[in-house]
Amino acid sequence: MRGVIVLDFSATANSTFMYGLGALVAAFITILSGVFLIRAWRAGRRQGLTAGVMLKVIRTSAVFTIVPSIAILLGLITMAGGLGVPLPWIRLSVIGSVQYELIAADSAARSAGLPGLLLRYMTPEIFASVMIVMTVCILAGPVFNLFFLKRYLGRVNRLQQKDNRWGKLVVASLFMGMICTFLGNPILTVRETPRAGWIALLVMAIAAVIYAGCDALVRYGKQKWLDGFALPISMIAGMVVAGLIG
Repeated sequence: MRGVIVLDFSATANSTFMYGLGALVAAFITILSGVFLIRAWRAGRRQGLTAGVMLKVIRTSAVFTIVPSIAILLGLITMAGGLGVPLPWIRLSVIGSVQYELIAADSAARSAGLPGLLLRYMTPEIFASVMIVMTVCILAGPVFNLFFLKRYLGRVNRLQQKDNRWGKLVVASLFMGMICTFLGNPILTVRETPRAGWIALLVMAIAAVIYAGCDALVRYGKQKWLDGFALPISMIAGMVVAGLIG
C-alpha cells in the first residue's frame, strides 16, 4: 500500500497498559451492576416480593443478557484483528452498539488511508483517531438524551396521537436509513475491490436470510427460545460463509 509505513503495532495495541485500562473499565461496570442488583433486591423486598420470585427473575434476566452478548463477543473478535483486544473490549463493555462500533472504526481507518481495519497497517496516529471516533462520538447519544430526549418523546407522542401513520413513517425512515448505511459500505467496496465487496454483500444477504428464518420460527413456529439467538446465529453463519469463501 502506497504512502503508508507498515509497522507492527500489535504489541502496543495489546500492551499491558491497554489491558489494564480494560480491566479497570470491566471492574467499574461489574461493581456498578452489583450495586444496582443490591438496590433492586432491597426495593423488591420492600414491595413484598419473595426471594424465590426475585431469584427466578434474576435467572431469566441473566439468560436473556448472556445470550444476546454472543453477538457482541463476535464483534469483539472481528475488531481484534484491526485494533487488538483491549480497545474493543473497553468499548463493548459499556454503552454503544456492536454494529456502530464496527462501522465507525472501519470508516475512521479508511478515512486515514488504510484499506480497512487492519492492525498490521495501524500507526499511533490512526489508532488514536479510531479510538476517538469510537469513544468521544458515542457521547452524542447520552448528551442528547440528557437535554433533549423528554422534549423529543413528547413531540413524537403528540405526532402519533394526531396521526399514527406519521409516527410509523418516522420510525420506518430511521430504520431504513440505518439499513442503507450498512449496505453502503459493501457497495462502495465493490467499486474499489470487487471481490471483497461482493463477498461482503453475499455474507450480508445470507445473514439476513437466516435472521428472517429465525424470526419466522419465533413468530409462526412458536419457537420463542430463538428470540435471543437470532442475531448471534445469523452473524456466525455470515462469518462461516465469509471464511469459506475467503
